[in-house]
Amino acid sequence: MQYDIEALLDAKIDLAETVASGHEWDLFISAYNNSERVQSVFPTIPAIRRSWWAIPEYGYTPDELQKVSDIVHLNQGSEAQVVKSGLIGSGFDRTANQRLCVDITGLMRTHILFLMAYLQDAGVSHFDLLYTEPAQYSRRAETRFSIGEDVRVVSVEGYVGTHELDTSGDLLVVGIGYDHHLISHAIQAKENARVIELHSFPSLSADMYHESILRLDRVSSERSRLSEDVHYASANDPFVVAASLAAAVKSAEMRRRITNVYLSPLATKPQAVGFGLHYLKRMRGSATSIVYPVRESYDKETSTGVGRSWIYPIHL
Repeated sequence: MQYDIEALLDAKIDLAETVASGHEWDLFISAYNNSERVQSVFPTIPAIRRSWWAIPEYGYTPDELQKVSDIVHLNQGSEAQVVKSGLIGSGFDRTANQRLCVDITGLMRTHILFLMAYLQDAGVSHFDLLYTEPAQYSRRAETRFSIGEDVRVVSVEGYVGTHELDTSGDLLVVGIGYDHHLISHAIQAKENARVIELHSFPSLSADMYHESILRLDRVSSERSRLSEDVHYASANDPFVVAASLAAAVKSAEMRRRITNVYLSPLATKPQAVGFGLHYLKRMRGSATSIVYPVRESYDKETSTGVGRSWIYPIHL
């Protein structure tokens, strides 16, 4: 499983450099929430058209958003239904060779993943993703991103593999993040699989790696299945994540036969992009799926301050 050299390079670009160069997009899309790092970036993006998505997971009422211009209200549905409706509402035309940039900071990970797969299938081989780091999470190690206890572990649309009936060599790769409840559900859903941990290191800031470890320690019911195999990848570089993920799976395959592979990106949004890149470039049509523990609702604001903003040029 050799990787193209560009997957090993630091291909992300500082947003400030992109803006200073005079670059302009035809369409810019961002998911609306209360975070400063989402709100402050939106008006600064050089684009012919900007569009907000009001995604159902944040639970905004029409009254709360009545003064927000250029907003597309999206109904509850699958990731495919939400993303397709959002693109239509924003005026995206896959045949027009539009320069597209999507801010993934406020999107759900399932939306990000399906968006990538859908654009690839639609023949859109190049687009840009934007991500803005937080200065810190609002409650640090106690930050909760999802709301409620009703969790369903699902296969993400566009990332469903052709799996073998033999599960004796199943492998689950979990991107370790803050939400230990979701980590527990992902591991429980694949009870026969050996587990690889992919940690975000270096993290977005010096304290975040330590905070994620504090949360991981709470996965007590599945503790015996953790720490079998630990790997690391940058929290803000999806290209490095894709290469690290490929190396982790290859390493596991050399030690023991693999039947089915399940990937679950539960850390940063850039990590989810890296999982998506690895899958779309190398794993489509194989016995590999991306699975995600979904909840119906998510907090409208989980961070404070604005960190660095990165452009990820995606080529599929």
